[in-house]
Amino acid sequence: MSRIRKYAIAGSTFSIAMAIGFVMQNGDALASRMIGEDELSQGPVPPMQFPQQASVAVTIPNVPQIAEDGAPVADVPLMATVPEPPEPTIDLAAADAAAQDADVMTDAMPETSRTGAVCVPDLNAEVLEAAMVSLVLEAPCSINSVATVHHQGMIFSVMTDAAGTARIDVPALADNAVFIAELPGGSGAATIVAVPDLANYDRAVLQWQGETGLQIHALEFGADYEEEGHVWSASSRSPAAAVAGEGGFVVSLGAPGVDNAYFAEIYTFPSGMLAGAGQVDLSVEAEILATTCGREISAQTIQIAPGSDPYSLDLTMTLPGCETVGEFLVLKNMLESLTLASR
Repeated sequence: MSRIRKYAIAGSTFSIAMAIGFVMQNGDALASRMIGEDELSQGPVPPMQFPQQASVAVTIPNVPQIAEDGAPVADVPLMATVPEPPEPTIDLAAADAAAQDADVMTDAMPETSRTGAVCVPDLNAEVLEAAMVSLVLEAPCSINSVATVHHQGMIFSVMTDAAGTARIDVPALADNAVFIAELPGGSGAATIVAVPDLANYDRAVLQWQGETGLQIHALEFGADYEEEGHVWSASSRSPAAAVAGEGGFVVSLGAPGVDNAYFAEIYTFPSGMLAGAGQVDLSVEAEILATTCGREISAQTIQIAPGSDPYSLDLTMTLPGCETVGEFLVLKNMLESLTLASR
């Protein structure tokens, strides 16, 4: 990747909102309504949007352009303090009512396709190495269709094939990982799987909708751009590298070429499997594209760490004008860098 010209946010203002706890509020309650004893309910899956909570205005000061000799990007200080998030709560009454509605729909006669296949989608999960989960969605009545997968606050799109099947490997974000596939027309399927190895990993998620030019970057243990420890979507390593303790890896999810699809990039680092100490610097970068210049973009980050509650930040910002196409904005405060102590 050619690091042509990079800026730490120049003269822009954006808002950041805390969104902690919504994973417990939405993920587990929704799955409990959808997963039956033997089969998954065929009731509709309510759409899950990025959480809309009170925003805290953050002003970013002007920062000079970074020299082309690769000088480090200065930290972008936040000019406001984000309040402590509320404790997560679950609306049990609403969950019970929704469960009753799902039971009623389960008793209805199932729809069939033109080939006679019963239109009850199925979602299966298998745990892989590095706390990854292999998902197989089978939806015979949704061939060549876009499905939206929800997992502990993460949202991404997948395309089914000519048989109505989609296969994808997803980094788990919870020990008891709930996955929900939402299909066109409101039908859906859900599954839950235990992922005990998650305790060995830190994960950082960057997610957005549509074309934004956003990327997640990790610089491991003092590495510079385009060096061995620079991990991003174009140099992502594999889960096997993390299992071997060699470093982190990036997984990209989404449906390229689909209008308004949901995308996510997830960086994983094996923090529980290293004996040494050091730091992994994490940042979000926005490449200014001809289709995004001068426009507003939105995104969200989610981070999880062993022994800590997950937390997230929302971002909304207007990109510079089209004279800056091909340049990059560096958002160093959207993700918290990892500081690893000796064990």
